Amino acid sequence: MECSPIIECNPKALALGTDSGDLKGFPGFVMQAAKSASADWTEQESESYEDTTKIICNAIPTNKEFKDEHNPNILPESTMGMVGKDVRLLSSKMTERVFNGDLKISNKNVISVGHLIRDKNVDILVNMEDMIKTHFGVFGFTGVGKSNLMSTLVSNLLSTEQNLKIVLFDLLDEYTGLLIDQILKNNGKIVCLGEKTLMKPVFDYVNNPSPDKLESAVKIFLKNILLPKGLKEEKDKFKPSIEKLLKNEKIKIFEKGFSRTVEDFLTEVWSDVEEKFGSTKKGKLREMKNEVFGKNLKDELTPELAKDFMNKLGFGKDILVFLSSVQDVKKDTEMNDRVRYTLVAALKQIAERSEIEISKHAKIGMEEIIEGLNDEDKKSLYLIISHDSHEVRRFANDLGRYLFINRRISGRISPLVLCIFDEADQFIPGTPRSESEQLSKYIIETLTRRGRKFGIGVGIATQRSSYLDTNIMGQLHTYFISKLPRQYDRNVVGEAFSLDPDQFIQTFKFQPGQWLLVSHQAAGIEIPIPIRVLNAENRIKECLSSS
Repeated sequence: MECSPIIECNPKALALGTDSGDLKGFPGFVMQAAKSASADWTEQESESYEDTTKIICNAIPTNKEFKDEHNPNILPESTMGMVGKDVRLLSSKMTERVFNGDLKISNKNVISVGHLIRDKNVDILVNMEDMIKTHFGVFGFTGVGKSNLMSTLVSNLLSTEQNLKIVLFDLLDEYTGLLIDQILKNNGKIVCLGEKTLMKPVFDYVNNPSPDKLESAVKIFLKNILLPKGLKEEKDKFKPSIEKLLKNEKIKIFEKGFSRTVEDFLTEVWSDVEEKFGSTKKGKLREMKNEVFGKNLKDELTPELAKDFMNKLGFGKDILVFLSSVQDVKKDTEMNDRVRYTLVAALKQIAERSEIEISKHAKIGMEEIIEGLNDEDKKSLYLIISHDSHEVRRFANDLGRYLFINRRISGRISPLVLCIFDEADQFIPGTPRSESEQLSKYIIETLTRRGRKFGIGVGIATQRSSYLDTNIMGQLHTYFISKLPRQYDRNVVGEAFSLDPDQFIQTFKFQPGQWLLVSHQAAGIEIPIPIRVLNAENRIKECLSSS
């Protein structure tokens, strides 16, 4: 009995007279061939009677085969596809069996990540535990729907029977709207790193709830919530859900006095202070730094010391010290503005940190978060946001380190915890520029290398793949790829995941919501699968209508 190898084909081009599809040649011939191509398609729709028109396909072997339609068992491939043999299209049912293998949606560890672009009847499944433990990445340019995809993945993961824990580090605070339904129903919390993260009316209500403060808190929250284009017209419908967030104490303040030296602080901010200046102005700025901070580099940066530095720089309430280098910098408007909006602004946040008292019910501490992540009885979603990217990275290091050590010492391997890093190039850059980037890079590398043993997984999303640490990228076993216009980004992704450049070609025509899924362990087959993901906006609209 003849066996039929199964291949995934992608049409590449019309061959206008050559097998390669090359359009070089005598202009008259090329033009005539091009004119006849359309007629060839329409006139030979049901039966081919000319051999001049060809379709070139890239065939990707699946290494699988089946005997015939009467014996449709999927088997390991034992034969090769031959030139000149007939090609037959698989039915939706057989296609689903090929792509999903033994995965069944009835299994509590299996989720759907979308359907085939070419056949909406074929759902593509992945083993959620394998996807999380072996880590995954989302790579695509602005506008392709990275946040939308991540929101859908989080929702699907939390819809299973597993008591999964998800911690999403959201630098741009764009997931509150896209995950508001999951925050409300899955023991969700929005963890704000410092009171400055919240607008004052919102903070005032969170810190001291009272009916007379609720309306203004909801109004300012609603005004400033970030939403994708498809949800902006639905903005007013978010009001009841925002009221629930506030009334149900879903917003918490994480308050911690970071113990860091003046030298660590300067390492974080100084590249921003010097940015875009030439060597002469950089020299003046460094003189100022040495004169203002030089004697205190190894000291802890307390609020009192921060105020002292502000005074020395001439931005405090009382100008205590007049330094020649400071006067030189302040005379230059451009340098003065740069110092004001980078260095002084950062010092002001530290100086004011101890002046506001956070009420007990509004606080959340590291021990409470770790306890929640180890709770076997319920699912949890933590959204981590801050006005300061350095604090998010430091918190990521603290949380990851405490969780990893806690589980290693106790031998705990469950429940499963997924740490998601949006804008991952800000967490795991190839070349860290600050102390906080070094910290976040270190802990993420630790979790991707050793977290699997203790039930900890990592997910990342970015539009600038070329900025990422390639060693960490190499630890990912599942990835979703969309448009990457920059060749360097494509090269980095291709090298990290052993993808042929030709496999990126089809992504150039992808619409928002379309992705190339590649998984070495979590999916039913190890070939690139073009999928369409459900639109998270529709899920949110349904939630808003029912609230």
